[in-house]
Amino acid sequence: MKKGKNMKLEIISQDIDYEGAKTTHLARHCWELSRSPDDTTPLETILSIDAPVNEIPSFVVGVECTILEREIFASFRDHVMWARTSRVDAPSEFQAPDIFENRYKHNLAGIRSGILDDISKNIIQDEYRMRIPLCSLTSFSTRLSWRGLIKLYKMYEHLAEIDEYFNVGLGALEKEFQLSEYAKNYSFADVLPELKIDDRVSEKSGPMVTVYQVMPIGLRAQVVRHRNFTIHDNLKDMIRQGDAWIKAIGDPMLVSISASAEFWKTVVNKRQCWIAQYGIWSDIIQEAQRFLDIGEQDLPCADGFCPYTRDAEIRHTDDDPGAPCPIHSNLTNTPVKKKYLQSIETEASYRPNFWKKHIEKMEVINA
Repeated sequence: MKKGKNMKLEIISQDIDYEGAKTTHLARHCWELSRSPDDTTPLETILSIDAPVNEIPSFVVGVECTILEREIFASFRDHVMWARTSRVDAPSEFQAPDIFENRYKHNLAGIRSGILDDISKNIIQDEYRMRIPLCSLTSFSTRLSWRGLIKLYKMYEHLAEIDEYFNVGLGALEKEFQLSEYAKNYSFADVLPELKIDDRVSEKSGPMVTVYQVMPIGLRAQVVRHRNFTIHDNLKDMIRQGDAWIKAIGDPMLVSISASAEFWKTVVNKRQCWIAQYGIWSDIIQEAQRFLDIGEQDLPCADGFCPYTRDAEIRHTDDDPGAPCPIHSNLTNTPVKKKYLQSIETEASYRPNFWKKHIEKMEVINA
């Protein structure tokens, strides 16, 4: 998708027709399966019903919008999304909609200058990209059911009452899908439940573990991708304050995360992996580990095979700014170029001590 000025939607594919004896809308086909082929309920009426039958017809949509809006999409707990990583774009060259480029002209110029200054000081990308503001444009692909589209539309209606910029996204959704008439019959689902004072505590209750953290917005953006998490935070309050668009993804916010202990273990296991962003996750991992029995033996590669081998391989090249993984290097007998040693030591400096023994075992070559 080409860079645009505001939200842009592109229907990549759609799954709405059943190819049987005749072409029938999937919602209509499934409705008849649950009723009778002789049922005379009009399709328009079926599509207006807030029920699971309308979760079957779906669209794959390419979306270009602000980072803050991407977080709205991801806050739906049934979301399916594949986002563009900021690692493949030059952080100093981020773009924002014209309204924000004008409103925050000097702020954005200062942010871009600060990123370039960090680059000149050899600060790692995972750190300086945390300066990127929430008004920056990003892109992702997502699958949305008909029902999901309407729930999203109604969420935009709600947010537009708080901040008028959300009318832009509301208009884009209406233009592409003509949702307004159907939306009148659907209930509103607030996917940004607010954090109460009593929620600001980490605890274990039965099989459930809750972790409360003051964390960077960028970490919330990763946490929310885990659909088994139940999240309460202060994102909506930040929007109410009016300055959310210029906040950086490295700025702090309040988040309470709940899930079963077993699901927490799967998340912590993966986040201990060298390829994952342990640095930004370290505090939340350490807090969760208070309630979990977990260690080095729970790494994804504990069985001697790296499940992320392609990502690990390009760490040995200049195509990825991340440091090569010591365990992957040892498992695959891949020597590490001496020029990457400093980045490995920097990465290891905020990880558990067990990584040091793997670094000591690496074969280092002068290349």
